[in-house]
Amino acid sequence: MSSKGVVLFAHNNKEINYLKLACVSCAMIKKNLGTENITVVSDIDSYEYNLDVLGKDFIEKHIPNLILVQKDYDFKNKNIRSFRDTNHNIQTLSFYNENRSSVYDITPYDETLVIDVDYLVMCDSLNLCWGHENDLMVNYDVQDIQSSRQTGKERLQNYGITMYWATVVYFRKNEFTKQFFDIVTHVKQNYEFYKDLYEFSGMLYRNDYAFSIAAHMMGNFSSEAIPPLPERTMYMSYDWDDIYKVNGVNDITMYLELDKQIKNFNLCRWKDLDLHLMNKWALQRHADDLLEIYG
Repeated sequence: MSSKGVVLFAHNNKEINYLKLACVSCAMIKKNLGTENITVVSDIDSYEYNLDVLGKDFIEKHIPNLILVQKDYDFKNKNIRSFRDTNHNIQTLSFYNENRSSVYDITPYDETLVIDVDYLVMCDSLNLCWGHENDLMVNYDVQDIQSSRQTGKERLQNYGITMYWATVVYFRKNEFTKQFFDIVTHVKQNYEFYKDLYEFSGMLYRNDYAFSIAAHMMGNFSSEAIPPLPERTMYMSYDWDDIYKVNGVNDITMYLELDKQIKNFNLCRWKDLDLHLMNKWALQRHADDLLEIYG
């Protein structure tokens, strides 16, 4: 009988405690997907910091399986991006996403869901992946929950290939998916070349881009050849939004910034659907509330 489980990556920077957010993710996954097969990949620095902040018992209570790796500090110091806590606070911080491409080798499971820790699992729809006929599934359709803002498919550049979101990825271990992750690693190692080839901009390494290029290559150089997850659309709340209140299990109220009206917000109640919540500070502020409800 094949094993199935979830893998999360959690590497802190100086502002965002990703390992604590991983604890929140674990609690929500246990509640809504009904599994304890969860592996968190973190690093020694993040873990030792949280031994003081959270305590060993807290970490072990929430994280069933923890794998610690050594950070690549050259990558950490080079991969810098702007993090936004609504339009009131924007900071430039390191973004350590270097080892997502290694998940094929890291995962202890035959079937794996790779989930970002800022993706709130608020229903059981991801359970539709297990045993699926597709060996690899990654979403490319997104829907902003503030309906007046632009949504739909994104591209690596205006006339480029469709962008896949590495936020949630399902794969079954076999030769096809091994080749896929080998290509993701190859793209990461030769990022400047592929940046020129696919004509996208920016200095930041993005797994979304590396996964998109690998999907394009493995799909016989056709866009959207790799299928999406059964829940085809990924719902998004961008980092200019905020959490107003955690109401209960699978029930939150959001501040959503109005389109072209910076710092003006609508209230939105979100229930029983997964949500990619990109404002990490918002999630961090309400981590204790979420842990109390799900923990």
